[in-house]
Amino acid sequence: MPAHRSRWAYSARVSAATSWRARALAHPALVPTGLVVAVIAVSFSAILIRVAEAHPLALAFWRSILGAAALAPFALAERRTAPARGDLAAMAAAGAFLAVHFALFIGSLELTTVASSTVLVTMSPVFVGLGGAVLLAEPPTRRVWGGMAAAMAGAIGVALADAGGEPPASAPLLGDAMAFGGAITVSGYLLIGRSVRRRVSAARYATGVYLAAAVVLLAAVLALEVPLAGYDAVTWWAIAGLVLGPQLLGHTLFNALLSRVSATTVSVTVLAEPVGATLLAAVLLAELPAQGFWAAAPLVLLGVYLASTRSRRAEPEVPGLSR
Repeated sequence: MPAHRSRWAYSARVSAATSWRARALAHPALVPTGLVVAVIAVSFSAILIRVAEAHPLALAFWRSILGAAALAPFALAERRTAPARGDLAAMAAAGAFLAVHFALFIGSLELTTVASSTVLVTMSPVFVGLGGAVLLAEPPTRRVWGGMAAAMAGAIGVALADAGGEPPASAPLLGDAMAFGGAITVSGYLLIGRSVRRRVSAARYATGVYLAAAVVLLAAVLALEVPLAGYDAVTWWAIAGLVLGPQLLGHTLFNALLSRVSATTVSVTVLAEPVGATLLAAVLLAELPAQGFWAAAPLVLLGVYLASTRSRRAEPEVPGLSR
């Protein structure tokens, strides 16, 4: 085939592929379908953690290091200058916060119900609002203060329900406290990211933070002599599912859809995760929370909604995207 025809054929194929991709992205069913798939993916996080027969620190380590490995090629492919020393230090600090978040959230699922853990750990926008007021001189609006009050009241209600009932958990109050702590620590990760992400790409930031988290978790694993291998096939599949499902598919879809819908829409949609996780736990694990949970949990989600959609001018927080 002559060279000019070969070039023409290649250009035609590229043009056709580009046109198909543009039509696919513009399809009216893309956004709702993507949001549903993303919610289902992240809702499986707690279920996969329950299925895996491994120490919480080991699960947190593998999730962090495999997440970093999956995103590293995209970060290395970018033709940008390396992050400044200050940004690298901030990414390391964000990684430390994320490591503690993973350890607390995963550990909480051994002690309390899936429903209580996922609802309480979703409270991060409440603490981001408080942190923004203290650290970034961003005073909360009345709407945010109302959201904080509602979420805190709901969190207390969840704890009281777990203490007064008989949920299928070994130490529900301790598990609730760990999930609550997971919400606080991931807020540090989000607050740091709000600043650093203005100068560092998403791929580089996520890769660096996951790698830093893996280093912190590896130190804890070695200090406590936690085994990192010797698991059965089900556990390894659950670990792979955590990375491929909630972490890459779910979070990647949410971030990709931010180009088509507002952050407010995504942040509200993410609040369906505790609902999805609770339903999955009921179907797959035959686990239901205490009766009082059903009255308190909506109050938490209402508070998170108010805090994460704090104003039209401010950029909303998207809760749950670290899990």
